[in-house]
Parts: sequence; C-alpha cells; structure tokens
Amino acid sequence: MIGVEMVDPHETRRADGALGDALIAACAEEGLLLLTCGPDHNVVRWIPPLDVTRPELEQALGVFQGALERTR
Repeated sequence: MIGVEMVDPHETRRADGALGDALIAACAEEGLLLLTCGPDHNVVRWIPPLDVTRPELEQALGVFQGALERTR
C-alpha cells in the first residue's frame, strides 16, 4: 500500500479532502477504484493486488494522472 497526500498547493499546505474525494470520483469514472483515508479524506490509497502487472500499473497511473489534471 502507498498513500498520496492531497494538500492545498498554496502557502497554507493544509489537507485538501475535497480534492481527494474529487480525485477518487474521477478515477472511478474511468474504472480505477481507489480509497481515501485520514481524518480529512486527503490521502489517496493505492492498494494493488499482489499479482498486478506492469501494464496494469501503467494504465492505472495514466488514469490517475488524467484525473489529477482534470480536478486541479
């Protein structure tokens, strides 16, 4: 498992739970299921299966990158 923390990109650097929630919703629309965690829902959890392949990871990262670009 790995977590990606979403924070306000400005000087405050505060937890950005709205971005985390929007990001996982955008990923779900593309078929990538992720979870948020933390008290502010600002950490996106990646929990791939043990038998995940490199092409599957590359596809998932592409979906994540596109969703992040659309939600920022």
